[in-house]
Amino acid sequence: MIANKKSLLALSVASALTLSGCFSDDDNNVTVPPTEPTDPVVVAPEAPAALSVVVNGSVVDSKSTNVVPSTIAFLENGEASDNIVNTKGEVIASVETGEAGNFVFSVKEGAELSQITAVVSADGYFSKSFNIDLTTEAEVAELAVQLALVSKNLDTVVEKVVEASVAGGSVDTAITAEAAKGKAGADVTIPAGIVLQDANGNPITGSSISLNVGSADPTSSDAGAVLPEGLNAGSAATLAAPVGVANVTMTDDNGVKIKKFSNPISITISIPKDTVLASEGRAVQTGDVLGLSSHNEDTGVWTKEENNQVTVGDLNAAGTAYKASFMTDHLTFFTATDEVDVCNAEVSVNISGEVPAGGLFVDVQSSDINATSSIAAGATTKVIYTAQNAGKNNVSADATARIVLRDAEGTVWFDTEEEVAVCGTPVNATLAAPQVEYATTSFALTGVCSNDATVTVPVQNSVVTYRRAGKATYQAANASGTYTLNNLVVGQDYTVNIDTLSLDVASGQSTSFSFTAGSDAADQQLQMACETVTGA
Repeated sequence: MIANKKSLLALSVASALTLSGCFSDDDNNVTVPPTEPTDPVVVAPEAPAALSVVVNGSVVDSKSTNVVPSTIAFLENGEASDNIVNTKGEVIASVETGEAGNFVFSVKEGAELSQITAVVSADGYFSKSFNIDLTTEAEVAELAVQLALVSKNLDTVVEKVVEASVAGGSVDTAITAEAAKGKAGADVTIPAGIVLQDANGNPITGSSISLNVGSADPTSSDAGAVLPEGLNAGSAATLAAPVGVANVTMTDDNGVKIKKFSNPISITISIPKDTVLASEGRAVQTGDVLGLSSHNEDTGVWTKEENNQVTVGDLNAAGTAYKASFMTDHLTFFTATDEVDVCNAEVSVNISGEVPAGGLFVDVQSSDINATSSIAAGATTKVIYTAQNAGKNNVSADATARIVLRDAEGTVWFDTEEEVAVCGTPVNATLAAPQVEYATTSFALTGVCSNDATVTVPVQNSVVTYRRAGKATYQAANASGTYTLNNLVVGQDYTVNIDTLSLDVASGQSTSFSFTAGSDAADQQLQMACETVTGA
């Protein structure tokens, strides 16, 4: 459009000159030669506007922090989000991370969004819902996020899978599944005659089903890591503290999820016999009645089941745990809960020592709290939860947790090793740089017009990420087209990926490169399609 306008202007000027010959000065009779139209000019594209917020996330294994290829669904208020966009501004309700385990997104322009729910699933891991805080500190547009999944192969978790045949959506013979390992355990019994239904209450049409029953040791930090976030999102004076969990899912051979039943089924959760109920001031015993909350993985929403409770029965055969049972007409993630006093104070860390240029993460780990937050370079303190948000994140008045500060790849800089008080008591963390040699390097990113190699421009505001094989992804710092890579482990090979946002890169042009940390990353040139402008 600009070229057309300028061409028309040039033609108008030429026509005027043809008609009048040349301009003259009436007083001095000075002749001014006519202006000739210029040759076509190739114009480099303007830099795209910087994104208001960039979330650079990785899905990782909760123990190794190695990346996990995953599927992520973004939800708002139980529905697919239409406010999460990719770097091109296109709405994305879900993403596949690929082998890199990485995802990058932004927020739709004009959307007022402070939190998004991400439901993450991966082969060999328990699915989990995470609430990602999208608020940023002043003048900070980048958010580093890590979402940790719990492997089903740990000693502290258990899963049992039972296959069974069905006809007309009905169960002819009772189906049972018993999952037990150590202190982790859950049982499910589906009586004969029950009609299995989908989320809309329609009988399933498959001829067979797969019943998956999972649980975690409620005294371990893995129970907190398995628990979907948001259990106490609406907490007030008290909160529901999980004392046992059961994850129950069913699908038929058509891939349809069984979510409802024509009549209630029975579910039992193991509660270790030494579990102390804060509401009673003693250990759990037969006859106790516990609360029940359920989490729908399809909506990311927790529900406190006011009209349903968990009754503690007898000890198991080993004498190590009580069988706590309830009836339900739907399937999801369940937790038996005890009422405890809520924390109304900050959960924070005071930091001594220098947070490295690439930043750190702080992990909060306990049986009922599990959180990972990023710490910016140079920070001397980190508020993990404000006084207003502590209870909403399962922090009780007497909560304790293990605090670990580490880099994105899992290298530890501080570890309390044992659980410490966290409600209103800042944890003092003295950083100890690991015995790893780090390096920093920068590279300039230049756009070269494919139709005129003499026309170049610094490529600004791109989203540049880098990683080494199997490890989480960092985002490079950008300053006027120069990108800085921090926290590089000397001797390791890194792959850099460049997303130029709305700029068009020439077909076949690679937007990634590799280098070895300890040597400089070479400056990069990208061929781009540039506009040709004609006229004076």
